Amino acid sequence: MDDVIFISLAVYFIAVFIFIFLSWLNALGYKDIEPQPYLEREHPFVSVVIPSRNEIDNIRICLDSLVNQDYPDYEILVVDGDSTDGTREIIKEFSSKHPKVKLVEEKPLPKGWVGKSFACYQGALAAKGDWFLFIDADTRHNPYMINSVMLAVQRGNFDFFSLMTGQIMESFWENVILPNVFLWFGTRFPIRKVNNAQSQVARATGQFIAIKKEVYFKTGGHESIKSKVVEDFAFSHLVKKAGFRIAISGGRKIVSTRMYRNYNQIIEGFTKNIFFAAGENILSTIYACGYVFFTQIAPFIVPFSLFFVKQADIPKILLSLLPLCVIIIMRLQLNRLLNLSNKYILTIPVGGMFTVFLHINSAITYYSGKGMAWKGRKYVNN
Repeated sequence: MDDVIFISLAVYFIAVFIFIFLSWLNALGYKDIEPQPYLEREHPFVSVVIPSRNEIDNIRICLDSLVNQDYPDYEILVVDGDSTDGTREIIKEFSSKHPKVKLVEEKPLPKGWVGKSFACYQGALAAKGDWFLFIDADTRHNPYMINSVMLAVQRGNFDFFSLMTGQIMESFWENVILPNVFLWFGTRFPIRKVNNAQSQVARATGQFIAIKKEVYFKTGGHESIKSKVVEDFAFSHLVKKAGFRIAISGGRKIVSTRMYRNYNQIIEGFTKNIFFAAGENILSTIYACGYVFFTQIAPFIVPFSLFFVKQADIPKILLSLLPLCVIIIMRLQLNRLLNLSNKYILTIPVGGMFTVFLHINSAITYYSGKGMAWKGRKYVNN
C-alpha cells in the first residue's frame, strides 16, 4: 500500500510538472513594451476604434485616457451598438469637447455577425488612419500608448500587433476567479511561436489589436471572421495565414483593462467565450478542466488526503507538497506581473473550481443550442 501511494504521488507530481513546464515554454518570449514619449519623426495617422455597447462604467475612463495622447495625428472612433444605459450620451459629450472623438452609430446587427466584429468593421470603414487600433471600452491607456505602439510596429516591421494588457481587479470575485483563468489562459499563448513568422501558430488579445489599414482590407478584416465569438484568435489566424507578419507583446505598462466588475459579469462573460478560447471542442474542454484540476485544485487536496487514508509519513507529505509549492510560486509571479494582492493566495482552489465550472458551463451552453448571451444579445450555434 505504501509503495502504491508513493508511486501515485510521484506520477501526480510528474503530471503537474509537465503541465507547468508547458506553461513556462509558452511564456518564453514575453517582453513588455516600454512607454516612450513622442519625438519628432515620420509617423502614420492612427485611427483608434472602440466598439461600445452599454459601457457606462468604462467609457468615460477610457476616453479620458485617450484624448490627450502624446502623439500628433490620430482620431478616436467610438462605434456605439444601440446603448441604453447612457453610454452614447457620454460619447456625444466627449465628441463635443474633443475634435478627435467621433461617434459612429452602429447599424442594425445583420444575421450571421457577432456584435463586436460588426462594430469594429463599421469603425474601420469610417476610419481615415494608416493604422487601425481596435481597443475595448474597458481599457485605460498611458499617455504614451499610441506612440509606443507605433514605434514597436515600425521597429519590428509588423503588420498586425496585439498587446497582453495589464489587469485591474478590485472586487472579491475578480481577485478569486480571474487570476486562475489567466493561469490557464497562459497555456493558450505560445508567444515564441506566435512571433515566429515561420510558425503557423497565431494568437491575439481582443482588448488591443493594431493592424495596418491595407492589411486589414486585403484580408477582409472583421467581415472575414464575422461569425467568430472569439474574434481575436480568428483575426490573428486570418492575417498570419495570408502571409503577413504578426506579433504579440506585453502591454501592462501602457494599457490596463478591467474586464469584469462582479460575479455575474464574470460568469456571463466567460460562459460566452471560454469554450471557443479552449479550442472549440469537447476534448479541449476536457484538457482545460484537467489542467486546472491538476495545477490549481489537487495541490491543495492531496496533502490532506494522506491523513485521511492514514499514509501521512514525512516522505509522502514532502512529495505531496511539491506541486503546492510550484503553484503558489506561479501565482506569486502572476501577482507580481499583474500587480495583484497576495492576500488571495489561499483562494486558488476556489478559483480553480470556478474555472472548471466556467469551462463546463460554456461547453454545455454551446452544445445545448441555447446560444451564448452577452449584453442583451444572443449568439446561437449554427
